[in-house]
Amino acid sequence: MSPISNSLAKALPKPKYTGENEELPSHIQSKGPRILGAGALDETQVVLKRTGPPAYGQRAGWRPRSAEDYGDGGAFPEIPVAQYPLDMGRKSSATSNALAVQVDANGKVKYDAIARQGHNDKRIVHASFKDLIPLRQRSDVGEISLNRPSEEEVAAQTQKTKDALEKLVNGAVAAQKPKSVQGITRSDATYVRYTPANQMGDVTRKNDRIMKIMERQKDPLEPPKFKHKKIPRGPPSPPPPVMHSPPRKLTAEDQEAWKIPPTVSNWKNPKGYTVPLDKRLAADGRGLQDVAINDKFATLSESLNTADRHARQEVQQRAVMQQKLAERERMEKEDQLRMLAQRAREERSMAGRRESYATSYSRSRESFSIFV
Repeated sequence: MSPISNSLAKALPKPKYTGENEELPSHIQSKGPRILGAGALDETQVVLKRTGPPAYGQRAGWRPRSAEDYGDGGAFPEIPVAQYPLDMGRKSSATSNALAVQVDANGKVKYDAIARQGHNDKRIVHASFKDLIPLRQRSDVGEISLNRPSEEEVAAQTQKTKDALEKLVNGAVAAQKPKSVQGITRSDATYVRYTPANQMGDVTRKNDRIMKIMERQKDPLEPPKFKHKKIPRGPPSPPPPVMHSPPRKLTAEDQEAWKIPPTVSNWKNPKGYTVPLDKRLAADGRGLQDVAINDKFATLSESLNTADRHARQEVQQRAVMQQKLAERERMEKEDQLRMLAQRAREERSMAGRRESYATSYSRSRESFSIFV
């Protein structure tokens, strides 16, 4: 080690946690033998695998991690970590649906246990090749009786089937019946013999009467007779006591600090005191008020600017549309005038042709008459 590293090691403070007394977790511990060089083995490294927690006074930084760390005892109250001695209280996250290996009388593995999983012993499950062989050709079945069953067996089996079907039907019917309606089931009526008593000196013999007493049918839509009243809520828990400091005598400085000056009015001055302006302004409270501008002013100005911009755009679009309409009307008028001029020129040319034709025709007639 160089002198610079020695000086740095001496200057640095000693670490509070060294990790020497803490056992490493199982996933960090070495699994195989450790190979050391010559002279690297000392007595501190030859340690047998110890079981149980370390002795008192040597548990600084130690945490119980396995069942061997607890030994034969329970948890350690001085160590503030979650502890599970003998795995008590630990929630097992291993959920395995593996089945135990089962063998038959011949020592062969019974693979049909996989198919029988979740069924009772009376359930018939065909999971092997011998289940496909007829019973008459199987040697492990023994004698098979194919005699007709007796009437007692047929009656017993019929009653058993009838009870099973009746149970299914009753369950389906009971599921459809309403469960909240009261008074559907009525108890049996009772009969009482009634003998009238002598009243008002009447000694004549009375005939006995048989009276039938039965429960009155309840209306399922009848409102409840008893009204639920809300009682006032009980007193709350008492407030926590306010712990004051012990009383002490006030000093002159405390009395001066707690001295509140009298108020100054801007309207009344019955004593005629001369109050300076700064005191009046301070009493008025104007300096304590901050000038706050509502955000709605900015919203209003922005909305006004937006409305003005939209109005200008609408006016501009309206002017452009009017200009386009005027241009279209002007073009239509020009086309109409052009057509009228074309028609006038055509009519004029037709009239000139007619005149020239008429003059040529008159000249030809005159020449023909002279020749005759």
